[in-house]
Formats: sequence, structure tokens, C-alpha cells
Amino acid sequence: MKKALFLLLLIGSIGIYSCQKTFLQKPSTAGTTTLATVYSSSVNAISALMQCYHGTLIQGWPGGINFYHGALASISGERSRGYSWHGTYTITTSGLSADPGNDVSSSGAESADDYASNYTNIRANFLVAENIDKVPDMDATNKAYVKAEVAGLNAYRYMGMFIRYGGVPIVTKSFEPSDNLNIPRATLAQTLAYTLQLCNQAIAGLPDKWAANSTGGDQTGRLTKGAALAIEAKVLMYAARPLFNSATPYLNSYANNNLICFGTYDPTRWQTAITANEAVLTWAAANGYSLINTGGGTGVPDLNALDDYGNATSTPGNAEMLLAYKNDNASSTSDNGTSGKWFNLSTYWTSDRFDTDLVGMLSNFISNYYKADGTDQTWPQVGDGQHPGSEYLSKIASMEPRFLADNMGPGFSSANNPGDNNWSVNGWLRGVANSSVYPNASYGKGDAQTTKFYYHAGSRLWFEFPLFRLAETYLNLAEAYNEAGNTAKALADLNVVHNRAGLPSITETDQTKLRAIIQREWAVEFYNEGHRYYDVKHWKLPTISTGIIGGAMREFQFTENGLANGNLASTISAVTYYDAVVYQTYWSPKMYLEPFPVSEVNKLIIKQNPGY
Repeated sequence: MKKALFLLLLIGSIGIYSCQKTFLQKPSTAGTTTLATVYSSSVNAISALMQCYHGTLIQGWPGGINFYHGALASISGERSRGYSWHGTYTITTSGLSADPGNDVSSSGAESADDYASNYTNIRANFLVAENIDKVPDMDATNKAYVKAEVAGLNAYRYMGMFIRYGGVPIVTKSFEPSDNLNIPRATLAQTLAYTLQLCNQAIAGLPDKWAANSTGGDQTGRLTKGAALAIEAKVLMYAARPLFNSATPYLNSYANNNLICFGTYDPTRWQTAITANEAVLTWAAANGYSLINTGGGTGVPDLNALDDYGNATSTPGNAEMLLAYKNDNASSTSDNGTSGKWFNLSTYWTSDRFDTDLVGMLSNFISNYYKADGTDQTWPQVGDGQHPGSEYLSKIASMEPRFLADNMGPGFSSANNPGDNNWSVNGWLRGVANSSVYPNASYGKGDAQTTKFYYHAGSRLWFEFPLFRLAETYLNLAEAYNEAGNTAKALADLNVVHNRAGLPSITETDQTKLRAIIQREWAVEFYNEGHRYYDVKHWKLPTISTGIIGGAMREFQFTENGLANGNLASTISAVTYYDAVVYQTYWSPKMYLEPFPVSEVNKLIIKQNPGY
């Protein structure tokens, strides 16, 4: 499959961009590559820019978080926590911590973000913008594009830090060893304003689309005006949500409350978010982007929902994808944290990995999915006894297309890879059951294994991590219009996504009930895409401590009853299943935001978020 040109440039790194791993230290001047060498030709300069893409856009995905196995879904009540040596296990057991854990570097923290890498990448980005005018064989138009790309990349990182930390230090240039690096945290409002400033620079300077380069190479994947609009729209959504848009902070930080809270509830923040998201839709319509729906229409369920949703989440360069992290690492042995292997998704990792990984869908989450007719599925509850395996198969068969595209469980094959025995319940030991005798319980195999991102994947191990899909814009609008009191518009935008999933329209008009329905749609549509961990915290969901990030985690247990090797491929109807609590997870209100590493706080410049 053809990939973007810049992917081929990511294999090398440039020594001048190596920086110390902690923020408030002098930048390294080591390395044999000089600025003169880097900016002596457009080829070298674009290679440097592509390295910036590689470092910047990985935030929140394997290699861009502070643990090396699994994903955010394992700490947000979507999937189970993994092995005892995984960072996700530690966080679910004892919570986030400002101190480094066993799964991170000594300069990090036991958290869901690699704080220092934010500034390593921001500095590298600024170096490109500050030196691009030196390139002799690049015209002024393309130099301006590069500067706009750097603004967009830095906006992406500041958006991520705004969501994760609140107010953060503002950096406006690369640093020299002689510069003063004693930069304190900016307020929440100042951080938002700077992020929007960067967005505006990117929006003004980026093209709507990229033409082929001088050698005919594909430049798909570089930031467009639409991607910058999506960054702006997202950061404004988080500014409007309850965690920040409040008169009082989640924990009292006294003189530092303005780092984590606006200090007022302002309903116009929702209208500002609406305006930004409508701008994304306007741009998309004018530039060939749309939600993929080939079998439905307004108010009409999509008859091709499985394929359309599968394409939207999995097919590189599809019409719904505004921006993706295009690091197509096909190695099954790489330890760099960026391949499908480390996401614990691909069945092609090794022939036994799929069967032995302690990662599966939690019962806490499965109830978010609808049945194909749009009604709720009735699943077994803890303590109500054993149910026949045949019932499980019957319930699975009646589930909505997104569930079938996202998951493969005991007794059923991957629906988004039909006819491929490598994705079949019959290929290897696909019985993801827990060996147990009622009422015993063990965790890890769960209700199903995830197959999301691998629609018609064949033997492909890599996938392109989605950063902005157009479905997000519609759900942003549904949420914001509901909060602004415009129920009709909220329903219209919600049903664009809901109908594409093959489901009948939602008609609820009560604001509180519709809010819960929209939040449920977020959960299902963006399962395992790194959204829920932050969404539930910024919504301040009252159930966050009782089965989402904290509380009892549940999984289906399948009694294997002497089956050979625990393979339920063809005999699941002969066993029973039941729901059980498999472990307890930690929650504290301090975890609404991420901790700054203690190594940074100890320099007495960065103010820690409260509770750490």
C-alpha cells in the first residue's frame, strides 16, 4: 500500500535535534550534524521537518506516552490492565504519580504523558522554522508552508498539554545554551490563548491540500488547513467542558487555581467551540472530506455500516481522516514502542501473542455498544449465575456493526476480515476465555479482543493511528449544541454518526438525558482511540470512580470444562459464561490532570498540580 513520502524520511534522525530529556535544562549542543548541513538543501530540511512530525504527532500513542506496553484504553475502563510489569497495571493499581516508575525513564513520571518530550519536540520544531529561510533551493512559498506547519505541530503539542496538565510553560523559540530557561507555568487562559495563536498562524499559512512534490512523490499526511482547524476546534471543546470551565477547580490549589481552572463558568465557551467546529465542516465539504456513508443518508441507518466504519478507522488516507500519525512500522520485533505489536492489537505479532496477552474488553465497557436495532443489549451481571455459551453467541450476533468491527471474541471471527483464516476463530488458539470454575475469576482475556484499525488488514501489522476523524467534529457539535440548548442541531449532528453506525436516529430531547447519550456515542465511536481517558475526566463524570478509571473492573468468564487447550472455536455452546469482578482500580481526584515529573518540580520553578 502506498504511503506518504515523508514516512520514508522518518528512518533517520538529525543530531542537532537531540535535547536533554528534562525541560528546564540547557539544550544539548552535541552531535556532528550542523545547522549549515541541515539547511544546505531542501532535501535535508524537509527530512528535518519530517522528523518533527514523527516526534510531535506520536503524543498519546505507543512511544509517546510514559509506558511502553498497551494503550490509554487500559486505564480508562475500556480494556484490562495488562501484565504486572506494564505501566498500565501500575497506574490502575496505585494511580498516577509524579515519581518515575519501573516502566519509564528516571526523568519521567508514572503517568500517561511523557512531559519532557513535549519541549524536546517543540524546540526541534522551532529550529526548523527559524532556519528554513537559509535553504538555497526552496522557494518562498514552500518556506512559508514549513513555518505554518511548525506552528501547527506546536499547536498540536500545546493542545495536548492543555488537556493533560492545564497551564504549562510557554516557549516561543528554540533555545541557546545562554538562554534563561527559568520559565514558570502560564495560566490556563494564557496557555489556551497561545495555543489558539499557533492555530491561527497555521490556519493562515497552510494549504488546503498538498500537491505532489517535484519528483511526483505523495505528500499526504502533512498538515493542511483542515487539520489546523481541527486542532483549534478540539482545544476549544476542552476549554468549554466542566473541568476547566468552572468557577472552582477540581481541587483547591489556592494561589495557583488559575493554572487549572478559568475561575468562572462561561456558557459562551460552548458557542466559541461551535463556531470552530462548524468551520471544520465547512472546510471539509469544500475539500472533498466527508463522513463515509455509502448505504444510508439523513435519518437513514447505513446499510454498509460495518465496511464504512471499518474504512473510516483503518484505511490509510480515507475521506474521513483529517490527520493520522503515519509511522507505518512493519517490524514485529522492534522495541521502539510505535508498532502494532506494542499496542497489543495485531494478530500478526506472533502466533501466540494474541492468545496470551492479558488485555481484553471489560464488561464495564461492553454495555456502551447498542444492538443492531438500536436498543440496549442485556448482558449477565455479577452474581446472577452462569449462562449458556449459546446465549453469548446469540447476543454477539445481534450487536451493532461497530462492535463487530472493533472486536473478536470466543466463538466468532473478525467481522472486518471476512474469509481470512488468520483472523478466524479457527486459526491458532482464539479462545480468549478465562480458565475458571464458577465462581472463580481471572482477568485479561475479557469479553473480546480488539480488532479495530485492521479492517481488511490481511497480514498488515502496522496501522496509522487516527488523530482527527471527521466523526469527532460531528460529536463535538452534538455535545456543544446540546450544552448551548439547541437540541435540534445537537440531534442532527449526533445522528450523522449514529446513523452511519447502522442505527436508527436518536430522538431524545431532554438535555440531561441527551448529554448521557452523546457521551455514550463518544465512547463507542472512539473506542480504543485514546479519547475516553481524557473525555471522562473533563466531563467530570460522577461514575468515574465506580467502574471507569476507578472501581471494580469486570470481565466475562468462560468455563472451559475440559476443552482441549481451552480452544472455544467450535464448542463455545457447550460451556457457560458469567460476569465477575476481576480486579479493583485506583482513583483519586488529583488524577483529573497529569502530574509534572518530580524532577521538574524540584527545580522550584514548575508548580505541581494539586494532590501529587
